[in-house]
Amino acid sequence: MVTKVLLTLLVIVVAYIYLRRRVNASQSKPRSVTVTPKAGDAPIRMIAVLFLLISFSLTVGFFVYRWIDGNQLLRITLTSPQSPEPVYYQVHKSELQERSFTTTDGQIIRIGTQDRLVIESIPD
Repeated sequence: MVTKVLLTLLVIVVAYIYLRRRVNASQSKPRSVTVTPKAGDAPIRMIAVLFLLISFSLTVGFFVYRWIDGNQLLRITLTSPQSPEPVYYQVHKSELQERSFTTTDGQIIRIGTQDRLVIESIPD
């Protein structure tokens, strides 16, 4: 996920450097006629800026959502055939793996094939 963000930032930086060089090359040539910006450039720039702002805000929103969702507290009930009564744990959602989880106390619990797991959301 981080590589996607870094790749996107790299593309933006390369495009920025390319456009800067292009502008500097066009400005270094001596011209006797002053060039006014085209009327058609303004909407294209506006659309590009809006696209960048929307994509940036959606990316930030996605990361915030993932962080909030990953910090959701869950109650896990682990019932094992070897023990007569179930064991209860509190786990953050991001710490829950396929065959193991890390509790809020820092314990790493590995789940056996015979164990039964019940996951419940703890209301805020």
